[in-house]
Amino acid sequence: MKAKKNKVIEVKWEDAWIDTDDILISDAKKLKPIIRSTVGWLVADNDNELILSTDIFHNDKDSEYVNAIMVVPKGMILEYWEYAVVVDTPVATDGFCLGEN
Repeated sequence: MKAKKNKVIEVKWEDAWIDTDDILISDAKKLKPIIRSTVGWLVADNDNELILSTDIFHNDKDSEYVNAIMVVPKGMILEYWEYAVVVDTPVATDGFCLGEN
């Protein structure tokens, strides 16, 4: 399956975490999930999860592959935003267009 190369997703979600230190049960009962944000290329928007990738490939040979997959269960998602990527002339951070003299 090809990633949807024109969509970047930002997900705000509640993440599980672990601590191996001893803790009082009364304190443990007060713990909460960590709220984090993740940004990635949308690979799939399934019924129960969003699948994101940090990397996509632009050459034909590797276009069926993605790298660094993350599966975020929708039950953990607080909200998310979808951004369209406009494919145009790449611009370097110093303001000149790449590939131009």
